[in-house]
Amino acid sequence: MKHQSLNNTLNFSVNNNIFCAKFVAMANPCSIFIEQGNTSTETLQKIAYSIAAEAWRIEQKYSRYLNTSVIYKINNNQGDAVLIDNETFSLLTLADTLWRESAGKFDISSGIFRKIWTFNQQKKIPTKKEINQVLKYIGWEKVDFDQQKIILPKGMQIDFGGIGKEYATDRCASLATQLTDQSILINLGGDIAIQNHQNQSAPWKISIESKEGKGKIWKQFNLSKGAVATSGDVYKSFTLDGKRYGHIINALTGYPIELAPRTVTVIAPNCSEAGILTTLSILEGKGAEYFLQKTGRAYWIQT
Repeated sequence: MKHQSLNNTLNFSVNNNIFCAKFVAMANPCSIFIEQGNTSTETLQKIAYSIAAEAWRIEQKYSRYLNTSVIYKINNNQGDAVLIDNETFSLLTLADTLWRESAGKFDISSGIFRKIWTFNQQKKIPTKKEINQVLKYIGWEKVDFDQQKIILPKGMQIDFGGIGKEYATDRCASLATQLTDQSILINLGGDIAIQNHQNQSAPWKISIESKEGKGKIWKQFNLSKGAVATSGDVYKSFTLDGKRYGHIINALTGYPIELAPRTVTVIAPNCSEAGILTTLSILEGKGAEYFLQKTGRAYWIQT
């Protein structure tokens, strides 16, 4: 989970009866859109702040960059057991399920590949020796956890970056239903959840960014309920000697997935499921579309 600096402020606006609150969380631009109806602007501001506060709570709890976070404590406990709560256990269980379903290619202990794969104007491919050195500290099967504790071998690290933002989106969406009956869309850095759609409400218009990036729209569709997640290499990739390397790495080999789509977008009942399916499909490489066809979910692929 990314973190730059927590700036607990929101910017508000109202346009055509749609209230909007914008803020930053997990190093991403985030937005909350609420159909205003007869609800006062002051009330909507309070609702928006409560939802944003939930995103900030999750960031503070799980960002590996914050020395007060649970993840920081786990990663720096030198192989000793760390006590965990039910929320952390649930996320670890989800990570375990993804590890098993991907046959080990998805692994929350693989974040330390960032030491050798920067994807920021990278000028060379890591050597096999460099990759093998990092692989020594990767392997979810080495981690011991239960409902009370986790034991991470010394030198290893974990990171909820592959599941954290989607989880936060779902938590914010769940909270929103407790705070308002108005139709609401929550967008945390491109992970989207829609709640409380009413028959008289127009559907929300969702845009998918082009693989070229820079805000260019590739496709638009309407959605009244559910969630949307997108994974891809638009802003995290580099090209060397004519070959493109995307940022999603096979945790078993230490190399980026080959022949993977540029972006995958999935609609699902919740954002966690949508995000899981986008990631697992990209890990299938050229088999991404076949994988998605079997899920029965609506999807879009850019190759």
